[in-house]
Amino acid sequence: MKFLNACAAAALVIAACPLQAAETWKPYVSQGGSLAGVQPIDAMMVVDCLLPGQMRRSGAMSYMGPRLPVKTTAQLCAMRGGEYTEYDRASLASSLGVWMDKAKGGDATAQFYVGQIYEKGMDSAPDYTEAANWYRKAAAAGSNEAKLSLAAMMESGHGMPADPAGAVNLYREAMGITGNDLISKSESDTRVAEVERKNEALRSELAGQRAAAEANVTRLQGEVAALKSENASRKRDARKMAALERSLNEAMSARANADEKLTAMAAAPKSSATDGPATRSVTVPRVSAATAESVAADGIRFGKYHALIIGVQNYISYDPLKTPISDAKAIADVLEQRYGFQTTTLLDADFSSIVGGIVELSTKIGPDDNVLIYFAGHGVLNAAQRGFWLPLDARQTERSPALPTETLAEFLAMFKARSILVIADSCFGSALSGSVGSYTGGPAEYRKDIPSGYLSRKARYVLSSGGMSPVLDQAGDGHSVFASALLKVLRDNDRILTQTGLEQALVEPVRASAQQIGLVQTPELKKVREAGDAGGAFFLVPKAQPDHG
Repeated sequence: MKFLNACAAAALVIAACPLQAAETWKPYVSQGGSLAGVQPIDAMMVVDCLLPGQMRRSGAMSYMGPRLPVKTTAQLCAMRGGEYTEYDRASLASSLGVWMDKAKGGDATAQFYVGQIYEKGMDSAPDYTEAANWYRKAAAAGSNEAKLSLAAMMESGHGMPADPAGAVNLYREAMGITGNDLISKSESDTRVAEVERKNEALRSELAGQRAAAEANVTRLQGEVAALKSENASRKRDARKMAALERSLNEAMSARANADEKLTAMAAAPKSSATDGPATRSVTVPRVSAATAESVAADGIRFGKYHALIIGVQNYISYDPLKTPISDAKAIADVLEQRYGFQTTTLLDADFSSIVGGIVELSTKIGPDDNVLIYFAGHGVLNAAQRGFWLPLDARQTERSPALPTETLAEFLAMFKARSILVIADSCFGSALSGSVGSYTGGPAEYRKDIPSGYLSRKARYVLSSGGMSPVLDQAGDGHSVFASALLKVLRDNDRILTQTGLEQALVEPVRASAQQIGLVQTPELKKVREAGDAGGAFFLVPKAQPDHG
């Protein structure tokens, strides 16, 4: 696979967009045939596992029940005596072999997983028609996750003719909501197009101002020259000449100001110049001292809150970034102090530290808990439009360690948590949502008449700093454009925000900051269906007064 070089020629550092593309990439896994010979990293990867059947008794007769398919790590599968295909050798046939018997037997979860396998394609092209067929079966069997996946395919026209209206109705049915709270991807695209139109109008306006200032300068210079050639000793001429010179200075200042703005807006992103060789940090997780406690407000118990904060800055084989470490520290601090999160912070983390941190966190989470994962660092796309998070030790060589976003989604599916929000301040951050988009929308904050499904059903979202586009690494205040806006919202907020309210609060500040330098960057919220989203909401509950200091 070849990574796409999407961030060449930049005026500012582009976060999460390596300037030199890795020529090839293969999953960083071993070739061993048993767990004893498997690398620790491989043991943490999610696999389709067939567990031995349960021993059952019926009267005096004992017999072995059917084998049980589960999604779990290779390590846990082996520990429980299960059978699995190694992560790097799994195929469409091997994955279907685990789930198909149970799916044909009518199990909704198995049917949902079969649909996901066909939609992803594994080692072959996605089969959207077959995926839609299995999602329909799972939906009919009661799977809300399958209804949401089917609605996403209906929205985008994968495996069937596009039907946006039908998709909205199916979303509402799956999420148990009424009204017109949902927005479509086309509406979101319209908003982006409107920003681009305003940018073009601003450029035209500045160009007109510049031309007018230039004409004014030329006229005034001619009048000053004419006065100087006459008898300037006369008092009235001296006063007139002084006034004209002041006007000339003002006009020249206006021209310079217009030139400065036009230059900034016309500047395309260039690769960042480094100040010297990057220094590699040792990955030492920082865990907040506070124990996670259940958060309650307005008589509602929202559960415990946990956060994994990752900031990768001083890359070994890629251009270093400027702000991820300061961003990660500040985000962790505000989540701890104002929202009661128990946080684990990984700075300049390598592949095993990131994957290990995710797996370890999953073991601490209960069914009523909430999880926020924040990643600031390089992100890339390969030729198949699949996204990857790059850890500190990512290399531009074959078998480089990189975390596929689709594997991250599988990790998230293992979490028992009620709600998960991934915040990705990286290029192409929306890749975590998969190839088929989905509606988001919903209420912006908690209210007493909120549908109960938002509080009880699983929620799995990714909030990316710039959708499927390159993003800015710095904004002049020691943080990225996105992190700067996020910190302000989190510090000033006094409402119980949902993921939708958080996105809405971020869109305009991020757009405005990017627009000042002639670029377009728009945060984007997406569901992560493969992680088990069932139409719930993620709630941010402040526990203190806004921090304006």
